[in-house]
Parts: sequence; C-alpha cells; structure tokens
Amino acid sequence: MRRAVVINGLIRQPEHFAGYLEGIIRLARPDLQIVFSSWDGELARYPNIAALLAQLNADIAEQAQPDLRLPGHMLHQTMTLELGLSLLDDDVFVLKTRPDICGIMDVVEFLDMQPQPAQQGRLARPFGHRVHVVGMFGAHPMYINDIVFAGMAGDIRRLCYLPFIFGPKYPRLAPEQWLWSSALAQGNPVLDAYLSVNPGLIFGDAERNTALRTTLAGSSLFARAVAVTAILVRDSLAYFHPDPARDRIPALAAEHTLDELLWDKLAVPGIDHHPSAVTNTFLSEALIDVIHDGHYQPSPFGDRVQQAMARYGEAGGAEAMQRDRAAVAVEATALAEALKTLGIDGGQNPHDTPHLRRVQRGAAPWSVVQTGAAYATELEAEINHLRRVIDQLQAQLAT
Repeated sequence: MRRAVVINGLIRQPEHFAGYLEGIIRLARPDLQIVFSSWDGELARYPNIAALLAQLNADIAEQAQPDLRLPGHMLHQTMTLELGLSLLDDDVFVLKTRPDICGIMDVVEFLDMQPQPAQQGRLARPFGHRVHVVGMFGAHPMYINDIVFAGMAGDIRRLCYLPFIFGPKYPRLAPEQWLWSSALAQGNPVLDAYLSVNPGLIFGDAERNTALRTTLAGSSLFARAVAVTAILVRDSLAYFHPDPARDRIPALAAEHTLDELLWDKLAVPGIDHHPSAVTNTFLSEALIDVIHDGHYQPSPFGDRVQQAMARYGEAGGAEAMQRDRAAVAVEATALAEALKTLGIDGGQNPHDTPHLRRVQRGAAPWSVVQTGAAYATELEAEINHLRRVIDQLQAQLAT
C-alpha cells in the first residue's frame, strides 16, 4: 500500500518544520511520498527547507493565494490541501498535517496504522475507509480537530468540497465544523437545524458557560444532534493515536452522567478539559462508544440522547429523521429563543407563517483581501510573527 504525508499551509516556524523534515529523513523510508503544498513564493523564502524537501524527493505544489478570507483562513487551508491531494491517486493512504503544527511521532504512528473500511453508514457513508482524527469537542457537534488526520486520498478529497452556503447559513461556525460538516452533515435535517442556531464556544466566562450548559442540556434538538454526531463518528471516523486506556474508559465513564462527561473536569482517561471554554475534548473513540451505547448514569439530558439514538441509530433512522423535519424546526426556534437570553443571537432558523418562510441572515463571515499588495504582505508577515511569539509564550507557560 502506498503512503504519503501531505503538509499544507504556511511555514510559520521554520526551525520546527526543519526538525520535522529531518526526523522523516532519519526514518529512512524512501517509499513514503512527501508532498508540500503552499503559496507561490513561500518555499523560496526558506532555502534550508527547500533543501530538506529536495533530500526527501518531495513533490511541491504551489498556487496563488485567493483573495477571499474565510474564518480561520479555512479556504486557504482547503485549497492547499486539495492541490496537494491532486498529486495522489485515490488509493494512497495519507497523513495530513501542517508545517507549523507537526510532530515526527505522528509519522511513526501513521506508518504502523492500517486503513479501516468504514461501517455501512446508517445516516450517511461519505468515506470508503474511516478517517483517523485526533479528537473532538463532545458538546459541540461536528467540532472535530482538522490539523492532523489520516485517511485514503479519495476520502480526504471529499472534505475539500467546501459548501459556501454554510457561511451565511450557520452562525458562529468554527472552521473545523465547516470542514467536517461538508462531508458528514450535508442533507442531515437534525444537524442542519442545530447548526442553524449554533451557539459556538464561549471563552473566559464561566457564568455564561454554565448558563449555556443548562440551555443545551434542556434542548431536545441538542440531544438529537449529540446522538446523530455519535452515529456519524462511529460509522465514518476512527481515532489516530494509540489508546492504551481504552479498555478502562467505559467503566470509568459509566460512573458519570452524560452531562458530566461533556462538560465537567473528570479523572477519566481520554477526556481533556478546556478550562476557558468549560467543555471537554474527547481524545478516545471509547468515549464515542459510551455515548453511542448509552453507558452512563441516567439524567434527563442523557435519556433524551438515548431516545434519539434509538430512533436514528437503527435501520430506518435516515427515514425517521426526514419525518422529523417539522419537529426539529420547532426545536431550533425554541433553542434560538433560549440562546438569546444568554446574548447569543443571530440564529438562522426559519420563521414560518402561512405561505411565507422568512429567515434573517447575518453578514457573511468572510472578507475580500488584496493578496500581494504591499500593506497586505506586511500585515501577513506581522501576523505570522505574532503567531510565533504566541506559540513560544504558550510553550513557556506549559513548562
């Protein structure tokens, strides 16, 4: 089986990227294809990086930057990924990473990894093989890490079909949600309704996060969205890193309610608590299994998730979801009204009267920029410098 590493984006930390490439050289795997995809002129600024890529016999993909800027430079990331993948056949097993956030152990683990055929999708089957991901926010449907993942080139290519309608349609949509929803959530009535009022993350405000938790836990639509996400993830995705605690996680998680598993800081392996956003990242697929199978302590919210799982997780679930369109639209309106009391407005759910459907769209979350202009080049250089400073400060704080 052919394997490739696709590295896409800007070289924001050349020393780090050089060390990564040197690590790949030391692995001495001439059968591992290396692809670097970025913008015109980016590689020319770093002759030492170019020399290391040449030593690896890497393939280089370059193009002009677009003049449309989406949240998180999502269009830029998707374009460089798509161009890098264009050098590969669909049956190549690919590790996708970025030059500023990459680690040699990811390559080592990738070389030991084997593609896993995707399960017959109950709600959707966008991939022929599972895509291996690092983690996801449990309480934010489709919020799946997009920096490092692995899968067949033909499957990853599906993530590059970026629906622009998602921008104005779904408020506060994170780039990660946008990327993964493009393959997993299109045509899904529950996720369409939930993302239309998507609350997003709240940072640094414990009181508002507590109120958000209460609001979401009381929402029938949110319970449906959590269940549907668990079904899609279990059928289509796998986790990237080895999971030595996997066998212990179900018993430990079963001591808690689903509410606690999504939001509380717990001594359960595979749960990484985000203190500022007051929510949990799931770093083990065992936690997805816990949600999917309902192996947690009872609570009103957890009971609603199990009811949704029973409705959508068996044969006929997709048809049942289509029949629930009217109900989830009503639930979206109710959730949008509840979120307004927290200062979270802008839900795009429709307001229906006889023979009239009206939706109030907000401003599109993108801007047009003049790439290549002197001031834009200077600002990009300053932004890149500030990002490196922030990364260095975060590393110092972590030690």
